[in-house]
Amino acid sequence: MKKADIYGITGSVLSCILLFLLLWFVVIPMTAPIQDDEGIMVSFGETLDGGGNSPQAIPEAKPEVAAATPSKPVTKPVKEEVLTQKDNSAYIAEQNRKKEEKALKDAQAEKDRIAAEKKKKEQDAVNNANNTMSGLFGNSNTTGTGNTSGNTKQGNPLGSGTSGGNSWSLNGRSLSGRLVNPSYDNDVEGKITVTIRVDEDGRVTSASIGSPTNISDVTTRNAAIAAAKSTRFTAGSSIATGSITYNFNLR
Repeated sequence: MKKADIYGITGSVLSCILLFLLLWFVVIPMTAPIQDDEGIMVSFGETLDGGGNSPQAIPEAKPEVAAATPSKPVTKPVKEEVLTQKDNSAYIAEQNRKKEEKALKDAQAEKDRIAAEKKKKEQDAVNNANNTMSGLFGNSNTTGTGNTSGNTKQGNPLGSGTSGGNSWSLNGRSLSGRLVNPSYDNDVEGKITVTIRVDEDGRVTSASIGSPTNISDVTTRNAAIAAAKSTRFTAGSSIATGSITYNFNLR
């Protein structure tokens, strides 16, 4: 056998031995599963068996811990807001309301005053007209203080009165009978003043709507004019002017 072959065989055997050792000590331990060490069970026995003749040990009672009572939450005092003059909107509204009421009352009082003055002026104008007419026709051939003969009657010095809830005004005259009431079917409420002109015999020769009047219904106005024309007054020495005021109420 040649020397070279011997070297080859020797090298191969050494290589196999080294490879086996490497696998056995290095590769196999790394790939093998690691087993946990099992614990050793130690039995202390039962209390009755291991206690011997000594009295049975009584377990010590643990002190009960009292349940802690929940503490009440501490509430902070709420600070109440005190209304001051800074929030005075309600006060201002009340003052404005009082001012409006006072303004309405003053306006109504002024309106009533103007109406009263107007009525007084109208009555003064009627009285002045009656006095003027009496002066024009009173200087005839008659004499005396109002007592005349014939179909005339003595006049009423007051020249006004009421009848059936209505009123009339005619200087120096009185009603001859009763004041004729207007006939109407409409449901209206208010007053109508009719200005009248009466001749010497006491008949109403003309009638028209005067003041104060607050009813605009035409039918009711015409009924008031017709009633005024049907009314008779006492006779006089001259033509007289006056008024009749009819008060209408809801039926």
